[in-house]
Amino acid sequence: MAIVRLTRDRIEGDPIMIVVRCLACVVASLTVSALGVTIDYTTIENPGNGSNTNGWGAVASSYRLATYETPNVQYVEFLNRIDSAGINPNGIYNARMGSDALGGITFSPAAFSGAKYSVKAGTNPNTVPYGNAPVVFVTWFSAARFVNWLGNGQLASAASMEDGTYTLNNQTSGAIPPRNQGSGVQIALPSRDEWYKAAYYEPASAHYLTLQGTNTITQTTVLYAANYGGDATPTLGPIAVGSYVNSTTPYGLHDMLGNVIEYTDTAGAIDFDVGRPQVFSGSWATPVAEIGFWNVNSPPIFRGATTATGEIGFRVAEVQAVPEPAVLSLYGVGAAIAIVVARRVRRGVTSFPSLARRVLSFDL
Repeated sequence: MAIVRLTRDRIEGDPIMIVVRCLACVVASLTVSALGVTIDYTTIENPGNGSNTNGWGAVASSYRLATYETPNVQYVEFLNRIDSAGINPNGIYNARMGSDALGGITFSPAAFSGAKYSVKAGTNPNTVPYGNAPVVFVTWFSAARFVNWLGNGQLASAASMEDGTYTLNNQTSGAIPPRNQGSGVQIALPSRDEWYKAAYYEPASAHYLTLQGTNTITQTTVLYAANYGGDATPTLGPIAVGSYVNSTTPYGLHDMLGNVIEYTDTAGAIDFDVGRPQVFSGSWATPVAEIGFWNVNSPPIFRGATTATGEIGFRVAEVQAVPEPAVLSLYGVGAAIAIVVARRVRRGVTSFPSLARRVLSFDL
């Protein structure tokens, strides 16, 4: 079942149009369900932007980042497609998703093949229907398997989650692996710089905001407490993705300041944090007094790759793969050939066809 929202601007107006639009949403919901997981991406433009003073945020190419955190309904689709028999390969299902009130996914071993996982009925402690709440109790490795599976075409094969953007080979603990080099587009967990830019970079002014959506730190508690737990606005669990309107970023992404802490694929390199993923966002359980730990100037925060709590989830990125060295070499050869051809043709030394035959006669 897909996530369906009707914002006010979509339902105001002619009553007939209200019905038409509602039916359209239902049809869209069924289509998404039939086709598998569909990510709602936001394009992060302004390639080649500079980094912030801490060295974070510079990204050479445009990329896309999920507008919302990954909800339970999408993770259920992944589980049923990968694990139709219910054997739980490499622990992609955490039992606390079912047993803990914060978890939103039920495992039913007696259910039909391909339907052993389902969104919990009812609501979480924050009275949010489980389907639209972000998936929690996931390790970094389970999140990486989800994006591998997406990138490989959402196949009904456990092997499709073990390789792709990340080479996992049944790894479930230890240092997180880097992104694989390749060509074309990759589905990935965002890097530190990709996440940071999408959250804090203001393209109109080409600088980084102190908090998402504003550069004013006055009344921070009043403006942002609703996105967190603590004494001022106690919360009991995650809320539906996209609900935190006070944390919308300049690019229009939601929930990057609260709801759940989010994994990146950038690993620590110093002391205890070596191989551990850097995380961002804070969560529904972050006290108001600790909001400053998660803002633009905060020091890096890391979590163990096997951490799986009711406060940690993830979102998906679509990025341009870093070419392998051999591909880069071919790019260099092609550029050199183009320069030689242009110069010789411009000087009238030879015609393009004859020169092309000579310079392209080489072995790889």
